[in-house]
Amino acid sequence: MPSSPSFSSAARVLIVLAAFFIVAQGIQDAGSLLVQLLLAIYLAVICAAPLGWMIEKKVPVALAVLVLIATLILIGFGLVALLSGSIDQFSKDIPVYQGKLRAGTSSLVVWLQGLGLQVSTGDIGKVIDPGRTMSLVGTLLNGLGKAFTNTMVILLTVVFILFEVSGFTHKLDAARGAGNTDYLKRIADGIRSYMVIKTFTSLVTGVLVGLLLWILDVDYPMLWAVLAFLFNYIPNIGSIIAAVPAILLASIQLGVQPAMFVGLGYVCVNMLVGNVLEPKMMGKGMGLSVLVVFVSLMFWGWLLGPVGVLLSVPLTMSLKIIMENSSETHWIAIMLGPDSHSEK
Repeated sequence: MPSSPSFSSAARVLIVLAAFFIVAQGIQDAGSLLVQLLLAIYLAVICAAPLGWMIEKKVPVALAVLVLIATLILIGFGLVALLSGSIDQFSKDIPVYQGKLRAGTSSLVVWLQGLGLQVSTGDIGKVIDPGRTMSLVGTLLNGLGKAFTNTMVILLTVVFILFEVSGFTHKLDAARGAGNTDYLKRIADGIRSYMVIKTFTSLVTGVLVGLLLWILDVDYPMLWAVLAFLFNYIPNIGSIIAAVPAILLASIQLGVQPAMFVGLGYVCVNMLVGNVLEPKMMGKGMGLSVLVVFVSLMFWGWLLGPVGVLLSVPLTMSLKIIMENSSETHWIAIMLGPDSHSEK
């Protein structure tokens, strides 16, 4: 009987890396399909709790699913209506803001030259470039818009998933045994808990930002409030990205001092939500280290684009829970988690 070939540690590492990049390339090639499927799955996971509640109240499954889908459609149309109107008007006002920016830049150059610094308008333009500053926001919004282009496909997938939810657990128990599907339930519960809490805290962030900008009389407070709501789903850097265009607009429209108040207001809102409200609601947290959260943003963004950034934490949480249930990958799950000593 021929013996199985043995590989050195270095060879095994190379084989694993090669397999990883082959799989990653396949995921990228099927990115558009996977993104739609992932969005449908996560929407269905969020809707599973209210669906179960309505079924317990003796509401027919078909009617409960119809109510949930109608709610999703209304929310989606509401966001589109809020964003499209503000973006159209903002686009028309861009020449006005560009004129104010040029005037402000000229005044800044004169002031710096009065201090003895040899600078020109061109030098300042290279540093203060509104187009470059807002390009990342535009890229992410365009990517999310493309992901939701096939909204009907996503909603139909959500409908079929929700119809299967009631009997899916029994199918899994019958296929794998009642004790072998606990980790799948933990994945669903973890994703649902995270997404519900994140949606609530994002809503609070959007409302507070909208009120702040309305009080300070910054143009288009509703647009920046919706941006703050959407970008708060991106951990660590999302709130910073959402603050940049509003602060830039405030500096052009109102001046440097009001823009500083806008920036300070964003910092206060993010500290209140990110350091007080979210930790209190999430308890011990997401079960991921801060470094892993940041790296997952880059990894899933590279793999799936803007939607990957949006879903980076739920995807990484799911992988961690799956790895915890295998003796071969349990150590990877431990490395992905936070420092156990720091939680004591």
